[in-house]
Amino acid sequence: MSRFNFVKIVVTDIAAAESFYAEAFGFAVQNRIDTPVFREVMLAQKAGAFTLVLYHHTDGRLLENGNGWGPLGFIVRDCAADHARLLGLGASEVRAPATFGGMTVSFIADPEGHEIELLQLPAAS
Repeated sequence: MSRFNFVKIVVTDIAAAESFYAEAFGFAVQNRIDTPVFREVMLAQKAGAFTLVLYHHTDGRLLENGNGWGPLGFIVRDCAADHARLLGLGASEVRAPATFGGMTVSFIADPEGHEIELLQLPAAS
């Protein structure tokens, strides 16, 4: 049996990305790997939970964001407030908060351009 465990994003400034995700979403470092070829930082919101891996090539190669993937998704309590807070942390707006079927959704890009979807679920009746 297998279990979905992590998503890896490639970044150019691993320290800045680590700082953004820690401040924006409460991630903490679970592990680090440093080699002559690459560097990885494994982040989780709590030990044993889903892991976000920040990957950095140490050989100086240029990175190019493609369009063949979807955003990182986060469930939030207040989409509009979190959207504004993340913009204040250096994210850029992709789509402002909008409500569909009782859910509020917005899209931002982290400081390196990785798209993030914020989803506020409908209030329980």
